[in-house]
Amino acid sequence: MNSPKILPWFALWALTTFFLFAGCSTGNEPAARFEIPDWVGSWQGIQPEYAMKDASGNVIYIQGQAAQVKSSTFIFVLQPTGGLALSQSISDGRVMEYQGRWTPIESTNYTDPVTREESALAINCELAASNGAYRNYILRADTLKHTILCYGTLREPRFELTPLRAR
Repeated sequence: MNSPKILPWFALWALTTFFLFAGCSTGNEPAARFEIPDWVGSWQGIQPEYAMKDASGNVIYIQGQAAQVKSSTFIFVLQPTGGLALSQSISDGRVMEYQGRWTPIESTNYTDPVTREESALAINCELAASNGAYRNYILRADTLKHTILCYGTLREPRFELTPLRAR
């Protein structure tokens, strides 16, 4: 006598399970391939405004307000010879110019069959300004998020870079 009541519940459970798993299935379409850049060329990104921090990582307060570092637009120009120029345009109108060198620091296992060159997943950018200011940035290809990220010090936010197209 219990079987007529169990059958509708079993059918409902089976139908619900089918739709649940059918909605979670993935298609057979391959994910878009992310090309590791050869790095040479111009890259632009905007570092957002952020709270200034001391060497211990604590936010610096002035008259009860967190001291803010204004947002900046960065343009990296990487030469095939390893030369590097950086123009940092701060939102208040100031512009800082740096010169330096870039070197690959992390390589993939993929070697181009034609050129026999490995693709660098990350590069180190060592820069100096004429006023003696020194900066170091890591530009890294994030193969999971399919983007290029710029890392400065631990006290400043990382930000995304995009290639500038030649005009």
